[in-house]
Amino acid sequence: MRAALLLAAVLCCPPAQADLFTAQLAYHKGDYEHAFKDYRDLAELGQPLAQYNVAVMYAKGQGVRQSDINAYAWATLAAAGGDPRGQALADELRPDLAPGSEQIAADIAAPFSRKNLDAKLLPRITAGEDSQACKLHERPSISYPWDAANKGIQGNVFMQFVVMADGTTRTPRVLLSFPVGVFDGTVRHAVLGMHYAARPPEAPPAHCEVMFRFTTGNAAGDYPKLQMFVSDTHKKAEQGDVESEFMYGLLLSGVPQLGHKSEDALPWFLKAAQSGYRQAQYEIGSSLLVGRGCQCEENKALLWLSRAAEADQPNAQVTLAQLALRGAPDAADMKRAKLWLERAVARGDHDGMVYLSALLAAAPVPEFRDPARALSLLDKVSKDLGGDPIEFEIRAAAQAAAGNFDPAADSERRAISMASRLHWDPGPLNERLARYQAHTPWYGNLLIL
Repeated sequence: MRAALLLAAVLCCPPAQADLFTAQLAYHKGDYEHAFKDYRDLAELGQPLAQYNVAVMYAKGQGVRQSDINAYAWATLAAAGGDPRGQALADELRPDLAPGSEQIAADIAAPFSRKNLDAKLLPRITAGEDSQACKLHERPSISYPWDAANKGIQGNVFMQFVVMADGTTRTPRVLLSFPVGVFDGTVRHAVLGMHYAARPPEAPPAHCEVMFRFTTGNAAGDYPKLQMFVSDTHKKAEQGDVESEFMYGLLLSGVPQLGHKSEDALPWFLKAAQSGYRQAQYEIGSSLLVGRGCQCEENKALLWLSRAAEADQPNAQVTLAQLALRGAPDAADMKRAKLWLERAVARGDHDGMVYLSALLAAAPVPEFRDPARALSLLDKVSKDLGGDPIEFEIRAAAQAAAGNFDPAADSERRAISMASRLHWDPGPLNERLARYQAHTPWYGNLLIL
């Protein structure tokens, strides 16, 4: 697989609302007000280059009222973050500061110090339980899609999914694919057929990531190309290229033969996230939510996920919707979930359509149920679900909600048959089948976060 293809996959992703590229572009165009706003937004996340640029703009009065004290405060933050120009600027400003100004600057900088960011925003990196749970026990053979092979199309798909305590997998989610959509359905099907070592029954679901490579060359010849791409990506990431920081994190977390773990990838995701890269912000939020490579801290996770979701990152939107639907959601929770899912669907996101169809089919609050639309959305994504029983689980719930109980029972039986082949626990599916056979609908959350 040519390195250019993977890089193009990253470059095709729209930027976050505030990122280094758009800030720099605005600055060079002389749109200082816009540039300052974006730089300040990223500076508050602890991004050293943005902190230095905020200091410069305060010193020059560009896009903000001139202030040596504020310039000095942000210059010291940039210096503490590792930008040597920050220290040089602070040294230049210090002699002209009035007595007591350094303390004022310290007070300005304090909320954005590494200590405070560690407490309220940044992940505490540590070896997580996922590192052991994500060791593959059995990986099925994957057929190269005939049409792609016939045309000589190569590609990569980065997947995120849940591993249950019994080693079976659920809810495969595409993080990044190139070419977009060509291999997605094949990989979803493959993920559902993967099996991991069983853990104690009380063990929580583990959240794992894997990269799938499709190449028309031989496997032995492809490995050096992979190593070359990894090395090239690492070099660019070390030089501060944001897309490469994100890609290198994906390679470390998703390519088992590289011998790395989630905690090794997280610092690279964090660099890209602090620079405004929305997919990296999702990765940080997702990792904080489930403790993948770091301590589980939901309050921090929500901050990162919300930033990414507001910038229309669909995985973040779907995740926030699922969080709203946990437990016993009320009407306000469902409204919030539906709003996020509608935004993901508006972008044509596959998982957004699946999750919204599940909500419309089985929402406990009647005003959010729309069985007809649930089936319509499901039809749009069914060919790419890769044999996932959830398709027929949702279909059955929607049919039952519409009063069509016999078709609902038939759909649930089909879901049970598919789940049996995947060695899923059939208990919840059999319970739903019994309700449909008794002409009773089932309402609840069909999907696992």
